[in-house]
Amino acid sequence: METLSLLLGGLASSLTLGMLLAVFFGVIIGLFVGVLPGLGPAAGVAILLPVVIGFDGTQAIAALAGVYYGAMFGGAVTSILLGIPGDAPSVMTVVDGHPMAKKGQAGAALGMNIVGSFFGGLVGILLLTMLSYQVARAALSFGPAEMTALMALALSLVTVLGGSNAWKGFASLSLGLWIGMIGLDAIMGMPRFTFGSSHLLDGIEFSVIAVGLFGLGQMLAALGTPSNKDLAQTKFSFRSLMPNVWDVIKCRWDLLRGSIIGFVVGILPGVGATAATMLAYASAKRFSKTPERFGKGAIEGVAAPEAANNSASYASMIPLFTLGIPGSATTAVLMGGLLMVGLQPGPMLFQQNPDFIWTLFATFYIGNLALVFITLLLTPVLASTIFISKALLFPLVLSVVAFGIYSIGYSMNNLWVVIGFGILGYIMLKLDYPAVPLILGVVLGPMLERGIRRTLISSQGDVSIYLDRPIAMVLFGLTVLMLLFPLLKRLYQYALRRHGVV
Repeated sequence: METLSLLLGGLASSLTLGMLLAVFFGVIIGLFVGVLPGLGPAAGVAILLPVVIGFDGTQAIAALAGVYYGAMFGGAVTSILLGIPGDAPSVMTVVDGHPMAKKGQAGAALGMNIVGSFFGGLVGILLLTMLSYQVARAALSFGPAEMTALMALALSLVTVLGGSNAWKGFASLSLGLWIGMIGLDAIMGMPRFTFGSSHLLDGIEFSVIAVGLFGLGQMLAALGTPSNKDLAQTKFSFRSLMPNVWDVIKCRWDLLRGSIIGFVVGILPGVGATAATMLAYASAKRFSKTPERFGKGAIEGVAAPEAANNSASYASMIPLFTLGIPGSATTAVLMGGLLMVGLQPGPMLFQQNPDFIWTLFATFYIGNLALVFITLLLTPVLASTIFISKALLFPLVLSVVAFGIYSIGYSMNNLWVVIGFGILGYIMLKLDYPAVPLILGVVLGPMLERGIRRTLISSQGDVSIYLDRPIAMVLFGLTVLMLLFPLLKRLYQYALRRHGVV
């Protein structure tokens, strides 16, 4: 009942003109970001970060979150119509969605995408609302030692967020930790790695790093991909996009299973919505009485991954808001947005800023419902954006980026820095160095450093303070296991090969 009363209070606060405009702005931009191949939600949130920072704090985060879950809705449009996934989680939608479009059932597939996205999102929001407060209350028992251990565990996620090559992940993390140290020492006040530049005394603005790595870097990489020249011949009407009631009834268990799988998998840092959609699709095929239809235009093959996709996007926010741990590239950028508006993600966020958190959660319900009608209305427009020439699209996006970055400090230095990080992001993409560990290092590195130094100052340099804290010991133990995970995985595979299993 306490959660319900808090949510109702947040809903009342979210029904203001400013909040509604921020939500609609975010979800509409998110829809277009989801449609355009090569961008994805992380790049979309990063590009919009300097733009929305001028909003009120709650409105800014509501808009950024709207870009995130709005992109999940939009990613299926081109997957179904053209067989081109807007982002990685939409890959599984191509398998059956595009064959349906080829058979003249594009409207039914897009309608099921809307139903699956809404249903999965609703399940995800409900579970997010019910679980977040309880997790945050349990985490309030964390002291400085426990928070230090938690930050160490978060940084160890590089083993799962760093791609297939752990060494490249650790190299990226090390670079991020170094970048996070640039500026004045938080404890002593001495300048570090500023190279005599007064511009670097405050460190490098997070939005500059995020926009460069995820925004400019992705766009530079996308310049080498071919453009689509021919317009799709599929015609749409509002009626054709309305889902058939019988299809919804037939897919009811696939929708439910996909939503639950998406939430459970999405809450795990580093796993992400892509794995959730694959598991949901496999589950739908496994429980189907006619599995041979999958891959040839089975509508269940659209329902399950789309429900999982959207449910996972909300699940990934639980560790972010309750523990301050971003489990994906998008939530890492979102965490930077929270810090930029003066909010510290973690258990104290629910105690110190309850109005913010419950108003934000209420906007999720509004945004998820609004996306149903907006997607229905804008699907023909969304489908056509895939054919916009990069020669027109990218200059427009770059203009938005330049304006947003310059408006942060009204300094040309920020523009040069964002260009530098854009080039760095492009090089990392080409050399297969993951950008997420770098972002983790930038965001969590300074927090870990402050936690360690403050804990040791309070204990007068006695490191045994960590041994006296059971929760801290458990978290450090999990950190060690995470760091050893690549080695243990290789030993396991070696043992299987030696015994002729693989």
